[in-house]
Amino acid sequence: MRLSIILPTYNNEKTLKETLESIKIQNFEDYEILLLDGGSEDKTLEIARKFKCKIIKNPDKIEEKARILGIKKAKGDILFFVDADNILVGSGFFGKALEAFKDKEIAFADTLWYSYRDNDKVGVRYQALIGGDDPIVAYLGFYSRWNYFKNDWTDYPHIDEDKGNYLRCKLKDREKVPAMGSNGFFVRKKIARKFIKDSFIHSDFIYDLVNNGYNCFAKIKTGLIHNQEVFFPKKIRRMQRRKQGINIKYNYGLTRFQIFLMALRIGLIIPVIFDSIKGFIKKRDVAWLFHLPASVILLFLYIYYNLK
Repeated sequence: MRLSIILPTYNNEKTLKETLESIKIQNFEDYEILLLDGGSEDKTLEIARKFKCKIIKNPDKIEEKARILGIKKAKGDILFFVDADNILVGSGFFGKALEAFKDKEIAFADTLWYSYRDNDKVGVRYQALIGGDDPIVAYLGFYSRWNYFKNDWTDYPHIDEDKGNYLRCKLKDREKVPAMGSNGFFVRKKIARKFIKDSFIHSDFIYDLVNNGYNCFAKIKTGLIHNQEVFFPKKIRRMQRRKQGINIKYNYGLTRFQIFLMALRIGLIIPVIFDSIKGFIKKRDVAWLFHLPASVILLFLYIYYNLK
């Protein structure tokens, strides 16, 4: 199987080198790197050329458009979506993932957990501990990587079968689909091309897959570091973009009552502190101190941008 790596960029000189170096050390060599650039004005392209990337101009700066372009241009059998702030952990990352695709029924895959290094920023370590970059998502239940205070990779009902290097998974409820499809996501090209739209919205894409007969996927037992430079500013940019026209159709099957319970839990403060302690017992790291302020501040930001 050949692998096509789809990598959107726009002024990513600070993180791109580590991403490409983590790809270069893989013990799997049959791949192409499609770097979809939205007009970078820094050293992004200079760095990319040192790693033999195939640079493709992305007329739009946004990564959702770049991924669609990548799907159309890819020559590999398996597509791998990675961001310019992602770092693959270990030299066997691709090997473990592609092992799962020997099972013909498996349509897509991503990692079972996020990883971090001891010297990573608090925000990077924190998101690895909660299984995503947003505690609100964790409390609503549709997180998609291992969460240490929940002791699972999602709250949504699922069946896991341990296959050694990966879990073979199926969702029990096709209206309850976790937030998969970004940061180290693999999918068969033939399947992905059936669901091409104007823009790649990962939640809508996975929902469409699951609800059109592709409800068998793998959670690879390896990690991915999401090396975000900043925490809150990135969340704010995402909220602003959604207000400016990013049209997401699938809402993770949420009800207003579930959202109310989430807000109540965070607003009471004590349950959040308890979760921090529970998480610390499972995975000791001072980054758990960030859980309470992150939860409260993001809750108020979501309220603000929804009322704005």
